[in-house]
Amino acid sequence: MQNISQFITDMISQGYVGLFIICFAINMIPFLSPSNMVLAFAAVLILSIIGPVGIVEAILIGIIVAVTATLAKLIHFYVVRGSRAILSPERLKSLDSEKRRVEKWGAIALFIAAASPIPDDPLIVYVGLTKYNTTKFILSYFTGKVAVTIAGALIALLGLSFGGGFFESTPIVVASIALTAIITGILFKRKTEGAESDMLQDIIDDEVLDTNTKADD
Repeated sequence: MQNISQFITDMISQGYVGLFIICFAINMIPFLSPSNMVLAFAAVLILSIIGPVGIVEAILIGIIVAVTATLAKLIHFYVVRGSRAILSPERLKSLDSEKRRVEKWGAIALFIAAASPIPDDPLIVYVGLTKYNTTKFILSYFTGKVAVTIAGALIALLGLSFGGGFFESTPIVVASIALTAIITGILFKRKTEGAESDMLQDIIDDEVLDTNTKADD
């Protein structure tokens, strides 16, 4: 775990390009939902070791983290959307019957999922399978994500500005703690996930089709 945390720290220390690459890689891991707010928080602390970080830099860090999260989830969205090709006509009909509901509430749901600790992968599976509008997906998800990542970056900046000698002299320690928390959460979620949850068909059954069945009852 320490090696992983050090690797992430080293990547972020390379600057904005390294931050983009590592955040994108972390967000590409499906069904683990890392805290992008904490990532932005840690990034500000780590980059403050290299040079001064002001409001503009903190906001830019938040935007970069939000962009990487949105790009990663957009790829997940398209993969799930493409998986419709393997579904039976009956299941496609069931999913298509949800389109009106998704069009009405999808934007709000995506914003809330992106801006909160709520796991967003099941929702992305749902909107992907129902062929939700791609532009609406990007705008809704990015808006929610950028709000929380900029908040995380600004909180870290406030800590550097007003946290006193401890926070100013040991930002790398605080960043390491934040990254360790992310890694621990990822490993814990992976351990608690059943092997069957890695299969797309089971995700479809559990998250979408079972919901539809209950609604019909």
